[in-house]
Amino acid sequence: MSNFYYAYEEICGKPAIVLGYNAPNDPCRNLQMKVAPELGNNLYCFKVGTHEIVHYDPEFALTSYCTGNPILYPIPNRCENCRYTFEGKGYWQQKNNIPIFLHSLVYDEAWSYRTPVVTDTDARLETYLKIDETHPVYQGFPFPHTITITYRLTETGLEMTHRVENEGTQNLPFGLSYHTYFSKLSGENDTLLQIPSPYIMEFTEALLPTGKLLDAADQPVDLRTPAPVGSLNLDTCFTACDESAQAVIDYTTLGLQIQINGTDDFTHVQVYTPQGAPFFCVEMQTCSGDVMNLSAKGYTREAHLLVVKPGEVHTGTLQFRYQLDS
Repeated sequence: MSNFYYAYEEICGKPAIVLGYNAPNDPCRNLQMKVAPELGNNLYCFKVGTHEIVHYDPEFALTSYCTGNPILYPIPNRCENCRYTFEGKGYWQQKNNIPIFLHSLVYDEAWSYRTPVVTDTDARLETYLKIDETHPVYQGFPFPHTITITYRLTETGLEMTHRVENEGTQNLPFGLSYHTYFSKLSGENDTLLQIPSPYIMEFTEALLPTGKLLDAADQPVDLRTPAPVGSLNLDTCFTACDESAQAVIDYTTLGLQIQINGTDDFTHVQVYTPQGAPFFCVEMQTCSGDVMNLSAKGYTREAHLLVVKPGEVHTGTLQFRYQLDS
């Protein structure tokens, strides 16, 4: 009999899927995650033992991008003036005739999903959006395609794998981010954050990237050295540019570490640490903010826009792994 399982529950009147792992003889290593596909496909729970890693505040709707793990796609974070340019053509980022300048087009959509699968080594849930002329997202992103996100729970943590299949006749550009809200389980001073990236992106006053990269060693905050989240007041993008970005969250009073890394897709990390809040955000991104426009200005390396050719597929994976002191 497998130590993995799945179940269903209800949240805000919609079904949610629970994936779980019961660790043999050690409940401190039990794992559980919960996803609400019809509410933005938000992963609103990730638990190690009794510790709630992902911060969920029921005061906010799961489709509000203000709690849990909202999905930002195809233009993470900001889009200047709600317009973008790709291959010489201009587009409005809009949905239902409303211009969208922040966090893009899918965080409030109802995703489809398939029956979860359990094996001896994992539990998996496949979710997807088919975007064509009939879908509301198509108005602001007129590229026929299917995006699939597969959640996978193993005995060491969770994975989120994206698959973007271009079903149109032109190149498809995209960026993807998980806007994860993390709990301050060890408080302001003993919850530590480390981002071992060498660069910080220069922002305008409107928090749009200029394309200039700043050496992290020359900045007031260099998160290559772990820092207490309570000492930070950031809305800042760190990048490794040509390599996969990483992040480490250390709950020192619990002997618990969350290590975040992925494929080479994930080159940027947006860190949001509002002071006094019960959460902080570590947003693993495949690109910069305003990625389409920055790339169109010639900042190819800094923007890291991903492009899928007609008939082709692009995949990538982000991992949350945990370590627990014995």
